[in-house]
Amino acid sequence: MKKISMQDIAKELGLSITTVSFVLNGKAAAMGISEATVKKVTDLIENRGYKPNSAARVLRTGKSYTIALVIEDIGNPFFGNIAKFIEIIANKNGYKVFFCSTENNTSMAKDLISIMRQSAVDGFIITPTVGLEDELDKLKKENIPFILIDRLLPEIDVNYVVVDNFWGAYQLTDHLLERGYKNVCLVSIAKGMSTYQERKGGYLSALKDRKIAFKNSQILELEFGSTNAEMVIAIQEYLIKNKSIDALFFATNYLAIAGIEAVQQNNLQIGKDIAVVGFDDNDAFKLINPSITVASQPIKEIAVKAVELLLKNMNKSKKTAQTIGEILKPEIIIRQSSPQKVN
Repeated sequence: MKKISMQDIAKELGLSITTVSFVLNGKAAAMGISEATVKKVTDLIENRGYKPNSAARVLRTGKSYTIALVIEDIGNPFFGNIAKFIEIIANKNGYKVFFCSTENNTSMAKDLISIMRQSAVDGFIITPTVGLEDELDKLKKENIPFILIDRLLPEIDVNYVVVDNFWGAYQLTDHLLERGYKNVCLVSIAKGMSTYQERKGGYLSALKDRKIAFKNSQILELEFGSTNAEMVIAIQEYLIKNKSIDALFFATNYLAIAGIEAVQQNNLQIGKDIAVVGFDDNDAFKLINPSITVASQPIKEIAVKAVELLLKNMNKSKKTAQTIGEILKPEIIIRQSSPQKVN
């Protein structure tokens, strides 16, 4: 079927293009256009499948009604679920979402943001990579609204929605210490992202408050981008060399998945030979035996807050816009993998 244009509608109904334009842009009442005329136009476009030209709409309204979501890895369950909720909430507000994965690569992140900027998106929701400050400064100078989620860049003053990583890590570590575990290993990522630095800080603070001696060997940092097989081997080798470790705290869900496999391959029983906790929940953690104790991030709330904050910023003038930050608490869910230690 041939696409119908605004000119076709006007010609078929014997109306001016201006009148049709006012109806399509919701300005009929303000311009004194009768309800009968509005009904004629709306009935025709429903029957004929009229779709406004997106480029023309941008020129006419100054909005594309699109949002770019630039995240680390949409294949990661945490980011995948956030993306799902962001899309649902954005759609309810009349916006479409473009998804991009950076693989935590700064060069790729810059390219993706540049492409989306040229596509005239109305705003961005971004999980920043280390070194992305210059690109974010460009967005600020061009007055393009954006929100950071999951992590911050301390050098730049921007709007954000993040989880209290320090608090969550502190609570998980303290839970292990309270249950009698004294040699807790933090398994984390070597790259200096704020997320992991904050979780490391919470872990160290809990040890200090409980007056538990800390050794550098109690932190195992793996390279970002390592395959699951590489992580499994690294954790296996660590456990062989450090037999005094009685608990493992995994700083993110995919590390925990690799870690559980490593523990099993080393013929250790979770909850009996070694305790396991993790930051981020995962459906698998509820189903395996024993189930895994976690700091569960409020994924839906992160998505809701991010979209609401972005829409608020997109509707503000440059003069009235101000930096707003949301820090949400994770939920500590105690399961079977961290029982009271039996000496």
